[in-house]
Amino acid sequence: MIKLGDLPDSIPLFPLSGALLLPRGKLPLHIFEPRYLQMLEDCMKTRQRLIGMIQPRRHHDGQPGLCQIGCAGRLTAFSETEDGRYMITLSGISRFRLREE
Repeated sequence: MIKLGDLPDSIPLFPLSGALLLPRGKLPLHIFEPRYLQMLEDCMKTRQRLIGMIQPRRHHDGQPGLCQIGCAGRLTAFSETEDGRYMITLSGISRFRLREE
């Protein structure tokens, strides 16, 4: 169990349309894009193993951006495929508010 004082100041963000993680929920994901494979490998090197799931959105000027609220998920299960992809499960820990993009 992660305590409030153990949470890092920042976590990597995974903007994924239509994927909703809630506190105490589970989210299975198939990771295959190179930037997210790298994010996952970096995540596994940390003690907390947290990834922030957040919804992408468009700003008022039409530019891509992120929603202000997301959910921090702890990597609780993973398996690597023969071709280097990962099947993972994130367990929702807590909502977070995005300070800056």
